[in-house]
Order: sequence, then structure tokens, then C-alpha cells
Amino acid sequence: MMHHIREIDPTSDEEIEIVARRMRETLVEVLGAERGTAMYTMEWLRDRVRFHLDPARSTAVVYLAEDASGHVTGHTIVRLDVDEAERPVGLFSTTFVEPACRRSSIASELLRRGEAWIREQRMPRAITYTDEHNVKLIRLYEKHGYTRSPMGSAMVQLAKPLDA
Repeated sequence: MMHHIREIDPTSDEEIEIVARRMRETLVEVLGAERGTAMYTMEWLRDRVRFHLDPARSTAVVYLAEDASGHVTGHTIVRLDVDEAERPVGLFSTTFVEPACRRSSIASELLRRGEAWIREQRMPRAITYTDEHNVKLIRLYEKHGYTRSPMGSAMVQLAKPLDA
């Protein structure tokens, strides 16, 4: 099945809602229902998506993957940030693909698109942070050349140098 990757429509409350709900689904999947739903309110998650769409608050992009019918099957959010040593990086803030659509290269395509955007911003490195138990995401990033480093409190950083 073909998937199309495009930027989110920043004026679409529906698309913002889809991404916010999937951010919640990611937390539930990785941390369990109780911790995943308690971590952030839906209003906070919606605002977090809007944060990434507001040039006054961040330099970021939200990519959506959609199937031929226009159904959104996945997303990734990428922004300019700094790492723990205050070095500039491109940060994958979140990546999600619907369970029924996994293992069809959507996540890899979202990752490649995000890396291309990070390179366009002339960032030397791409990173993401995740829970050490998020095996699926860790495998995805490692498959694409990211190196895992423990961060403490069950978190890991996945990092990859990029040629600007």
C-alpha cells in the first residue's frame, strides 16, 4: 500500500487532534494505560502539537503519513533543540504509526523525511529520547544508524551524526 508523507495542515483542528491522540497512544503503549494517560492531559498534548506549529515558539515540522484514501496512518514531529550539553540538534519529539500499518516502512519513511528536514536546518546531529522499554522505536532508529546511550531513570538517547 502506498503512503504519502506531507506536512500537517496547521489550521486543521482535526489533524492536530489526530496527532495529539496518537501522542497519548504512544505513551500508553510504552508506559501502560495508567502511567500513559496520567502523564499529560489531552489539552496539554493538543497545545504541544500547536507549539510545534507556531514559529514564534519553535522551529519545527509535523509530518503526516496517509494512505491512498487520505487516512492518517502515522506522524512524526521534528524540531530544532539542544542536547544535554547545550549542543544544537534536530530532535525527533515523537513518532507514531498505527499498529495495523506497522512493518510497512512508514516509520522509516517518516524518519528519512525528518532527517532531510534536519539537514536542511544545518543541524550536525539528529536525536530522540525514549523509554528503554520502547523496543520497537529503539530497533527502528538503530536500523537507521542511531547509537543508543543510557540517560538514567529508564530513558535512552538515540543519536546519529548527519552531514549538513
